[in-house]
Amino acid sequence: MPPLSQQDAKTALVADLRARIAGPFAGFETAGNGRFVPLNVDAIDAALPGGGLKAGALHEVGAADYRDMGAATGFLAALATCLAESTSMPVLWCGSAQPPFDIGALYGPGLVGFGFDPARLVLALPASVTDCLWAMEEALRSGVFAVVIGEVAGRAAALDLTATRRLQLAAEEKGTPVLLFTGHDGGAASAAVTRWRIAALPGSVIPDTDEFAGLTGVPCWRAALTRARGGAPGTWNVAWHAGDRRFALADTAALARWEKPPAPARESVAAFRQSA
Repeated sequence: MPPLSQQDAKTALVADLRARIAGPFAGFETAGNGRFVPLNVDAIDAALPGGGLKAGALHEVGAADYRDMGAATGFLAALATCLAESTSMPVLWCGSAQPPFDIGALYGPGLVGFGFDPARLVLALPASVTDCLWAMEEALRSGVFAVVIGEVAGRAAALDLTATRRLQLAAEEKGTPVLLFTGHDGGAASAAVTRWRIAALPGSVIPDTDEFAGLTGVPCWRAALTRARGGAPGTWNVAWHAGDRRFALADTAALARWEKPPAPARESVAAFRQSA
């Protein structure tokens, strides 16, 4: 093999340096002056500016109806898994001492079922909505979290346009994604780059055996992208495969391929049973 020319050697050196500097964020795609994380569903990525969710931005997730609150929380966990996939940094999940929603606390084995490692999770329970928004903003500015998630009722007085602008600016500053779960009440004006409304759909059914007892099948949602700054709103039926940590359009063929949950979910539930 002939030696590289001086120009080719410089090009190779620059490419190597870029790869090293990228470090844990090497999996993120870039576009313009920000990073974008594809959801690996062509129709959705095509509707999003940059071909995916912008990393340094605020994304709002809500439930289509009260009965969809659990499903929307699962969708939120799936999004967080996608956004945190390329780094080992922790994920902050911020609620409040008085939970804004009466749907129960996060459940470790359930998170594992979505491909999310509970060991990476940092839980914060500030005393008020104002404190929750402050904690989220400070966490974003610290630059030490892969994703910052907050639970704030959409109709909360403190969740106004100014508060969401502050979150958006803090996300842009460090390039850290922030997910805001607003429940089923909708919300006022927001600076969020994307807004999602999530409804539950029937998922796959796994065998009723001891091995799979306590586990659900492949989760499916009707995901409505109601706002996409620079993109195009749309609605899709999507499924989530925790084993591959990716979304797909929900159809019979996809569910047939993913009829069993990933091994880590089965192992986590088994360990939980033994410790109970």
